[in-house]
Amino acid sequence: MGKKYSERFSLREVSFSVEKGETLTLMGPSGSGKTSVLRNIAGLDIPDAGSVIISGKNITKMPVRKRNVGIIFQDLALFPHMTVYDNISYGLRVKGFKRSEIEHRVYELAKMLGIHNLLERYPGEISGGEKQRVALARSVAPAPLLLLLDEPLSSLDTHLRNRVRSDIKEFAHRIGLTMIYVTHDHSEGLFMADRASLIFNGRVKAPELPETLFNNPKDVETCRFFGYNVMHIAGETVAFHPLDISIDDEEPDFSGAVTSKGFEGEHTRVHLKIANTGESVELKFNRGMGSENIRVGDLLPIKILRKHYL
Repeated sequence: MGKKYSERFSLREVSFSVEKGETLTLMGPSGSGKTSVLRNIAGLDIPDAGSVIISGKNITKMPVRKRNVGIIFQDLALFPHMTVYDNISYGLRVKGFKRSEIEHRVYELAKMLGIHNLLERYPGEISGGEKQRVALARSVAPAPLLLLLDEPLSSLDTHLRNRVRSDIKEFAHRIGLTMIYVTHDHSEGLFMADRASLIFNGRVKAPELPETLFNNPKDVETCRFFGYNVMHIAGETVAFHPLDISIDDEEPDFSGAVTSKGFEGEHTRVHLKIANTGESVELKFNRGMGSENIRVGDLLPIKILRKHYL
């Protein structure tokens, strides 16, 4: 699939598949084309080349309303003048479901998502996490073949975001929901994924298992997105995760001067500047690794425990 948006940006040779009941996450930095991919699948944009196929049917030129594809945008777009019940039932009413069927479906979904006690309230009267669940129930109620989620948790604080993403994953697996989940947060994307893919400058990489994608990065773009250090050692381009290191006076791979240090609870983050190259690297020390004795200005000899050659 391809789509030209401007002289500067296009979706190019976008090709991937999602299995029924699977969650595929699409991760990438801002401006990489994540939302554009979803818009072409949903029918909000039409590709210049290629096809969108769902359940064996070519829907590339099909109107949005006939695609049976649900989408949850970043702002959720709940109807503020409607109750939670009316928001969830909206799609069912548009499709002409019987009243008894609507009631059964709404209460069933609301109970599964833990919002059955909120049905008479309005969006302005419920919390951010509750709004996320209402948006999910509304999108799922008409039983879409595919659900698209575009940065759905970005407005929530970290604690709530972690809890809601867990709820969404559990709910999706329970009902066999097929999803494409877009995020710029690699921790969230890896957690949500059955398979995961990356997009850079309009090009989507082949999906892989999340563990494979993270633990075996194949190029500089992937390494930098996942927070790996990329540096040159003995004429080779090497990547390593900030946690995959130790202090080693005997056989260090490199040494660097500490430019900053900060305790972050789960680990201590340290930045080094390599004297002979001027490169900066980031290290993370878990508890018990001796980071409490590190001071700004110290010269640290670092051994890389797991290298990736690029």
